[in-house]
Amino acid sequence: MRAILLAGGLGTRLKPLTNDTPKCLMKIGKKPLLEIWLDILTDSGIESFLINTHYLHKQVEEFVDKSKYKNKIILVHEPNLLGTAGTLIKNSSFFNGDAGMLIHADNYSMENIRLFMSAHRNRPKGCLMTMMLFHTNNPKECGVVELDSNGIVVEFYEKVESPPSSLASGAIYILSSEIINK
Repeated sequence: MRAILLAGGLGTRLKPLTNDTPKCLMKIGKKPLLEIWLDILTDSGIESFLINTHYLHKQVEEFVDKSKYKNKIILVHEPNLLGTAGTLIKNSSFFNGDAGMLIHADNYSMENIRLFMSAHRNRPKGCLMTMMLFHTNNPKECGVVELDSNGIVVEFYEKVESPPSSLASGAIYILSSEIINK
């Protein structure tokens, strides 16, 4: 499986920390977040990465150039951010017709990626995407979902004042080849 890591964001909610460092290179402990993602995903069997860049892109390019994963990474600079769907559509051929991951690489997750991949393989029939979810104590600041009795998302609410649940999107997705190839 391959993964697109969205790493071009402006990191506006972390200002002033992100004035000089892109959010994806902020350190957690002693490691940049992007390195943590590359370690986790590689350990989970992900073979190849496409990373979009925009904000302070030269720093991300320098990081990748020094990374032990540099031979597994394709960098795509976006002079104008395309957004999640725009980046996916423009780079869908990266997945070679197979299922793939789409990850907002400026978010941190401690979830087990192998279990997530297993959940995708065992998803209900007709589901074309698997979304990592988590319970949040502050649902007004997240995209929250409502699920049906089969665990299928039936509604998505982006940062609403009175969210109907505390089950939020972790901004990590596995997309079936049917979605990617449309």
